[in-house]
Amino acid sequence: MLSLPVEGRWLFVIIILSADDVGLFEATEFKLARRADVNRDLAGKLMQMLADADLIRLYMIDTKRYGFIPKFRQRLQIKTSKHPLPPRAIYQDDSDALNKINELASRSTVGAPVGSSLTTDGQPPEAELELEAEKKVSESSTPRRRRKAPDQPNCPYDAIVAVYHEVLPELPAVRIVKPGGDRQKAIAGLWKWVMTSTRNDGVRRASTTEEGIAWFRNYFTRARDNDFVMGREPRGAGHENWEADIDYLCTERGMKRVIEKTKERT
Repeated sequence: MLSLPVEGRWLFVIIILSADDVGLFEATEFKLARRADVNRDLAGKLMQMLADADLIRLYMIDTKRYGFIPKFRQRLQIKTSKHPLPPRAIYQDDSDALNKINELASRSTVGAPVGSSLTTDGQPPEAELELEAEKKVSESSTPRRRRKAPDQPNCPYDAIVAVYHEVLPELPAVRIVKPGGDRQKAIAGLWKWVMTSTRNDGVRRASTTEEGIAWFRNYFTRARDNDFVMGREPRGAGHENWEADIDYLCTERGMKRVIEKTKERT
C-alpha cells in the first residue's frame, strides 16, 4: 500500500468504508470517484493500481463490475448480501472470506456466486444509477432562466427615459438604450426592485406600469432636490467636470444618494 500514490491510498480507505462485511463493494468509477472526490478517469487508474497490488480483486456480474477486498477480516453481521458474490476463484485463498460466504450462501436471501441458483436482493442496474446521478448533476449545474412574477409588468424603458428628460432636463440626455446593453439592464434592474420590494409598511412600491412610472417620477423629482446630483455642491478634486446621469441614478450608489441624502423640502 505504501507504494501507491496518496490518492490511491485515499481511494482504498473509501473502498474499505463502503465495503460490506464480506469485503464486497461496487467497483464503478463513477460512484467511487464521487465518494473519494477525485476525477473519474483517475479513479479508474487508481483502482487498477489497487488491483495490481492485490489490495482489491475485481469481477463482473451481468455487465456490472464489483470488487472484493482479500483478508478483510470483518466480523460478519449482515443477513443478506448487498452485492452478488464473486466467483470462487476470487476468494478461495482467503479462508475467512470462504467461511463467511459459505455461511451467507446457506441462507436463502443472500447474494449468489456465478452459477448458483440463489437469488440476490434486487438493485437497479448500475448504468441506470449512473445516468440518473449524472442527470441530476447536469440539471443542478445548468442555469435556469428566472421567471418574472406573473403580475410584474415589463419594463417601459421609453416611458422611464421620457420622464427622466421631463424632470431632469439639466442632466445629460439619454440618446442610446441598446437592447441587452448595460444601460437597459440597469434600468430594468431598478424597475424590478420597484416592482418586487416593499416599503416600511409592507406594501409594494408599485404593482402596475402606471404606479411604476409614478415611482420613477417621484424618484427623479427627489434627485432634482439633491444638491450633489444637480451639481450645486462642489465636486472633489479630479471630479470637477463629473455629471450625474440616468446610469448613475440607476445604480445602488445613486439610489442611496437620492433616497437617503436628499434634504426634505420645507
